[in-house]
Amino acid sequence: MSTDSTSDPRLDPHLQDVISGKSWADFCDALKDAGQKIVDHSTDDLDRIEGFRYLSRLTRGGLQAFIENGDRTFAQVLPIPFNLKIGCDNPDAYYQNVGVNPRHSYRVQGPRGTVNYLSVGAYSGGFAAGSATPGQQGVIEDNDPSADGYVDLIASVAEPERLEPGQRWLRMEPETTTIIIRNFYLDRTTERPSDLRIECLDPDRPNPGPLTAEALATGLAMAGFYVHGVTDMFIDWVEDIFLKRPNTLEFLPDGDAANGWGDPNQKFRHGYWSLEPGQAMVIDVPAIDAYYWNFQLNNLWEESLDYHHFQVTVNKHTASYEPDGSVKLIIADDDPGFGTWIDTAYHRHGTFGLRYNQVVEDIAPTITIVNAADLAP
Repeated sequence: MSTDSTSDPRLDPHLQDVISGKSWADFCDALKDAGQKIVDHSTDDLDRIEGFRYLSRLTRGGLQAFIENGDRTFAQVLPIPFNLKIGCDNPDAYYQNVGVNPRHSYRVQGPRGTVNYLSVGAYSGGFAAGSATPGQQGVIEDNDPSADGYVDLIASVAEPERLEPGQRWLRMEPETTTIIIRNFYLDRTTERPSDLRIECLDPDRPNPGPLTAEALATGLAMAGFYVHGVTDMFIDWVEDIFLKRPNTLEFLPDGDAANGWGDPNQKFRHGYWSLEPGQAMVIDVPAIDAYYWNFQLNNLWEESLDYHHFQVTVNKHTASYEPDGSVKLIIADDDPGFGTWIDTAYHRHGTFGLRYNQVVEDIAPTITIVNAADLAP
């Protein structure tokens, strides 16, 4: 009789940790440690309140990614959990992530939808750790929001010998761990996102089989690492980069941008904003030739503010334009009655971002701090 640990559960090194409760206790300890990071890096009560909510959201994301959708042979294309917000998440985006194993080949296919911008990209490492520059792996963008569009991709390390008509190759690397699908809306009320599914073309077993102690123990550990890694990364961005140049929008260093799993078709200005009571910020965005652009306010933890109930974001479609094609963004507690108002949503500080997709020429915006009472058309 075989003594392989896959056939004899008594030899599974994770079994005792799981059935004794140690794996679960270790996961809970990881969350407790992450909570101390919120305490240590908060600057006011609202930061701390939102910070603990942030950890609850990250926990949902980690458990979905590494337990509920952790089998990379039989993975599914799923939306990230509701209100999971990471790293200046785009309010116009519908994000979907799926973990993959580069030893396998996959087919990703389905209706493209009518959303303004769609991209499917291969990424390496864990989010916030060990990531390669996105451009070193495959990213396929689709700017044709026609109603009858269809996506059909083969994702693999080796280039396929043959592709069916209409198929494209999504190049993976031996380090690829994740495929990310980005749908960017200009108008959520009228546009329809893609509806893609994934299939492993060379599975090593006929079905997922029963949940194993190894899968559960590894999934819990990875979910804990995920919460820690994401929290640490964006705390570092704020404290090591943004706070040194407050109220500016600049590009991230290349290495940091790669770890954020950005879209290589995108230029992204990022920073930290802070306003005293009675102050407002005026951002003059010059006329830009870009397929898509948006601006947004975030909290200290790099979560977009509540765009369902507050006017905290604007894009190419929703902005109010000046006669010369520029846009005057006004960040203030109250609507000044002109320009494009961005509501502070009860925040005094946080981070903010200005992203351009497929921009012809980047031109830096101009930022001015003024007294809100002095604002005039």
